[in-house]
Amino acid sequence: MPLSVVEIVWFWEGLDGLVLIGWGNLLGEKPDLAAAAAQNLYLFTTSGAGYVLSQTVEVRSQVLSLAVGLAAAPPQYIVVGLDDRLVVYGIRQGVLTELWETGPEPGARFVDLYLADIDGDGRQEVIAASEGRDSLFIYRLVEVTAGMPQLEILAIRVLPGPAQKVITVPGSAGMLPLIVAAYKNDSTSGLLTLTYTERGLAEGPVLSSLPAPVTSLATGDLSREPGEELAWGGGDGSVRIVEVRELTTLVTTDNLGSGIPALTAGNLAGETTDTLIAGTPEGYLFGFTAPVESSSPNWAVRVVRPVNSMALNTDGLLGFGTADGGVQVWLLTGTV
Repeated sequence: MPLSVVEIVWFWEGLDGLVLIGWGNLLGEKPDLAAAAAQNLYLFTTSGAGYVLSQTVEVRSQVLSLAVGLAAAPPQYIVVGLDDRLVVYGIRQGVLTELWETGPEPGARFVDLYLADIDGDGRQEVIAASEGRDSLFIYRLVEVTAGMPQLEILAIRVLPGPAQKVITVPGSAGMLPLIVAAYKNDSTSGLLTLTYTERGLAEGPVLSSLPAPVTSLATGDLSREPGEELAWGGGDGSVRIVEVRELTTLVTTDNLGSGIPALTAGNLAGETTDTLIAGTPEGYLFGFTAPVESSSPNWAVRVVRPVNSMALNTDGLLGFGTADGGVQVWLLTGTV
């Protein structure tokens, strides 16, 4: 479906370098936009038709990864991945505050984070991709004191190479989510799937040598079959849509640019079917409306700035961080 509405809702510039973003309900019912760049964490809150910079916090070292929305209901938390630990931030007495941290894992380099309930207990776990230790570290929330949970190690899984990206795909009825990890394998990447069991992490299908290095991951209901599929963006500028239980490639898109640093999938504002969106260093957004069966995008939008990270919020607005210190929020929809 081609777009009928293309509108910049809000933008902010002047952050330092690569910008990571995520949506969560930290202060109220409306989604707040969190951003991280270099050693700073920013919280943008709704104001009128746009957003305002509400809080800025200096982090002790460079933020390598960001996940927003830990906890099942507001107030939610922000998790940042550093070189040797995870640090959790939340609102205390109206102020964005460091609440707790994990124990140090020297040289881990937590380059990606994902939040999901992998063990079916109704609480999210934090899955952290450790580039330096070739591992996934999985942390769970435990309540140490009243009203003050903390993170403790639930499991560690060594990968065949340095971890790059991690995500989960929801299971069908009665099944737990499938964890998908991308790892470096010489000049390309591999994909490994895991399921949490009472005996630990059970390995599923593996693709040890992909046609390009993995630079981004997303999941969504992207095919005609029921359930969600995996999409991975490659360093060759194409996106592959994969049937995740067998890791079978369903669609390979056209070349969209020099790489795909950002992918997201979900409902755009006013729409009921998923759209897969790919962002490129050349400053383009490409949209593929489900079911994705063609290699060509349904639409393309020139955003000028090099895209680094993306996420859709619960209102169907697209937020993205740029590779040159910018944050933007766009309204994109095919619904008139």
